Amino acid sequence: MIEFFGWSDALQLSFAPHAAQGFEPARVIAHHRGLWRLATRRGEVAGRLSGRFALEAAPGEHPVVGDWLAVAMHDASAEAMIHALLPRTSTFRRRAAGEGGVQVVAANIDVALLVAALNADLNVRRLERYLVAARDSGAQPVIVLTKADLSTDPKSEARSVESIADGAPVLALSALTGRGLEGLEAWLKPGVTSVLLGSSGAGKSTLLNALAGRALMDTGAIRA
Repeated sequence: MIEFFGWSDALQLSFAPHAAQGFEPARVIAHHRGLWRLATRRGEVAGRLSGRFALEAAPGEHPVVGDWLAVAMHDASAEAMIHALLPRTSTFRRRAAGEGGVQVVAANIDVALLVAALNADLNVRRLERYLVAARDSGAQPVIVLTKADLSTDPKSEARSVESIADGAPVLALSALTGRGLEGLEAWLKPGVTSVLLGSSGAGKSTLLNALAGRALMDTGAIRA
């Protein structure tokens, strides 16, 4: 199962010292306060920090979505105990409210799909900020212009965005009609971890549902 989440030969090699201690690999797929949801070879399980890990982890080293971990699992328990964090290849960070520092919110992301809608809310300056954040993280940015069905000239608008993309691919599509979705196939491959970034109303949930072929996320009207 963890191969579906991106487990690779390179990760297996870096994990060898932990395997020698009897630990198993796991990846964080959700985080809710002091509880983590992990993908493991045995399926999805809940995870908790070991006492030593919680005590010794430096700021920014607690697990976040996307992290690979070394965990101890016991057949009689539905929980895994988190003992170590594998080195990260990329990190998304944001300013920590009231602390004056930064907070890691996701790790080991390969592709950042920067979503913006082709409507009156299209904001090129905002896309530039997303591009900077994606490149700073170490992920490859791809600009995805959604709601092409609402635009009278999506090709022209895509060209205007290309002028600030600095080489990042720009795709225009409609998740509602399916037009242009095939353009994402080059970036959505087995073992590749992608993240959707964009403002409210950009069409992230509709796009995710279209890619999944079923309703995974609620969608709603654009907020003013």
